[in-house]
Amino acid sequence: MEVDESMENKCDYLISIIMPTYNSEKTLKYSLESIRRQSIDQTQVEILIIDGGSTDTTLDIAEKYGSTILYNEHRLPEFAKQQGLLAAKGKYGIFIDSDESFTNMNSLDSRIQLLARYSFVKNLVSTGQICKKGENNVTRYANFIGDPFSNFVYRYNGYDRIEDLTRQYRHKDIEKGILLDFRKCNFLPLFDALGNMFEIEAAKKIYAQNKEDQSFAANIFSNMVQQTKFAIVMKNDLICHQAGLTEKTYLNKLKWRVKNNLFCTEGIGFTQRSEKEDGLRKRKMLFIPYCALVFPVLIDAFRFVIKNRDCYFLKHVWYTEYTFLTIAWYVLLKLVHYPVKLDKTYGKDNA
Repeated sequence: MEVDESMENKCDYLISIIMPTYNSEKTLKYSLESIRRQSIDQTQVEILIIDGGSTDTTLDIAEKYGSTILYNEHRLPEFAKQQGLLAAKGKYGIFIDSDESFTNMNSLDSRIQLLARYSFVKNLVSTGQICKKGENNVTRYANFIGDPFSNFVYRYNGYDRIEDLTRQYRHKDIEKGILLDFRKCNFLPLFDALGNMFEIEAAKKIYAQNKEDQSFAANIFSNMVQQTKFAIVMKNDLICHQAGLTEKTYLNKLKWRVKNNLFCTEGIGFTQRSEKEDGLRKRKMLFIPYCALVFPVLIDAFRFVIKNRDCYFLKHVWYTEYTFLTIAWYVLLKLVHYPVKLDKTYGKDNA
């Protein structure tokens, strides 16, 4: 994909919402409603739906909320984000998934104010995520953990990013947010989802230096902040994530992440980030003894149970060991050059 130079400085909107979809009818309405209910002037909001060929009512719902629909021939959300970034006509862009919705109706207005005040900052992220009332066990676990590998590497807390970020990184309280300073860090936090916001012109300029990177947008936070060294995490700006997972779909997601990181030629997710961040490569190797010894996994599982007051988090042991064995299996297949078919979808029809 090439950057359209004529569009770089043209801002027809204040914000472009970029949303990958594929058979998303169950949650899309809630996501789009949360955007259209924002306090900001809606004429300044562009919604780009990048669809991977939905066969349900996804596109009908998108049209009802005044979205612009683009077709994603690759189907995977990583490519949808790339396509949306290059098509966006707003000053700021936000990546949000079709099963995510804003809970703070002043979110967009507050974000714009902070980015305008701290003009040297080009990236801003939400506080974290919450589950809808009565959400099932697997979704509660996945929203907090992400996946066992990422949780180990990043010490990821999906419920409250500020809690962990203020322990790991230099920061400054700026009233409605926390200003993060990454100038002395050898790896960055994991901010791939949950309403990641960025300045579009700055993003396109950095992308122009990395045109061969077809997953640039999927890792936009790390790709931009590696250069800018600053970011803001919002306070009181939670995203409701209605993943609707079952244990089977969650295990499929774990397997998908392993396969695509090991075999995808474009280099997505952790593989792409670890090529540029030395600290990630070192932590990756520690995941082997962490799983093999089992005892450290048990300690984490009990810690999560106590923190969340939820006995389901004992299953962290099972999910972690499953991830470890899956990695070992696909590494073996890669070593013997066994052909592995990559999934073209992520989660929704992998059940």
